[in-house]
Amino acid sequence: MTAYLIRRVLQMLVVLVLSSITIYALLNFAPGGPFDALRTMSDRKSRVSEQQIDRMEALLGLNKPIQMRYIGWLIGDDWMGSLNPEWEGDTRGVLRGDFGDSFQKKRPVIDMMKARIGKTVALTALSALLAMVVAIPIGIYSAVKQYSRTDYVMTFFTFMGVAIPSFWFGLMSIIVFAQLFQSWGLPSLPSGGWASLRTPREGTLLGVLGAEPGSFLDISIHLLLPIGVLSLLQMAGWARYMRTSMLEVLQQDYVRTARAKGLAERFVVAKHALRNALIPLVTIVTYELPFIFGGTILIEQVFGIPGMGLLYIDALNSFDFPVTQAYLLITAVLTVIATLLSDILYTVVDPRIRLN
Repeated sequence: MTAYLIRRVLQMLVVLVLSSITIYALLNFAPGGPFDALRTMSDRKSRVSEQQIDRMEALLGLNKPIQMRYIGWLIGDDWMGSLNPEWEGDTRGVLRGDFGDSFQKKRPVIDMMKARIGKTVALTALSALLAMVVAIPIGIYSAVKQYSRTDYVMTFFTFMGVAIPSFWFGLMSIIVFAQLFQSWGLPSLPSGGWASLRTPREGTLLGVLGAEPGSFLDISIHLLLPIGVLSLLQMAGWARYMRTSMLEVLQQDYVRTARAKGLAERFVVAKHALRNALIPLVTIVTYELPFIFGGTILIEQVFGIPGMGLLYIDALNSFDFPVTQAYLLITAVLTVIATLLSDILYTVVDPRIRLN
């Protein structure tokens, strides 16, 4: 076990180093940049000169060779001053716990992420938990009652959930629960946002319940639609995976042997089949870890939730390299951690699997 973990950690470090190089190279070699818009303006000469743009690039360190910029981003390059007294080094680096400052907001990237990570975690973690609690029993029941009317109904809805695009489902839920409910005189749900900015109007669910702006009740009601949409989409896929895995396990010889011994069907399913059927689902659920950090970009855009997904999209559109690089690198770290976590959980779910 210890030797396996050491070997996997070393492999993870190699993967992360290669990932950081790829992330930095792709962003810096991609067409465009923070000051390209200024260079292409038709009346640029009357606003910003080329010399001013060069000074701004020097201020951000964009005039240095890319390999030096990468080293400075990763570990800081203040140590270069000992080799070249004229070198203007940076004492900040990713390995020092500092991703630098945003090009656009002029704020530390860590502070910008701290202001949004809580919203993203609340949205994605709650939706994943709800989807898991519902999808596992549905998948098990659908497999045990294969080809029954209930199985056909569940299969139909799971296919619908897998096929429907998340942004379309989100927009339809806003039209129905926010707009049509209001026109029908029913308590309508908020169409988006994290919390109310002012006292809710009468006729809305917030107004009926008397939720104060920014209160726990106010935030919870605002999250009803995005959590519902996201969990239903996840639920459909997870239930389908669970059904397929359970059907495969139920055909195994040891399950037939357990039934031949006269064990109750509930005991056979819960004791003998369920643990082995959970292995594929463990892989899927553990890989939700990066998405809990990164959020669901489309859902956050549709419902206007100021989370990590919107931060990432805004950073891409404005060529804000420090924010984009931090987002992608942290996602890569969580991905390799999820891979290791899934391998460890395999041994918990199925005692036949050994890490050595």
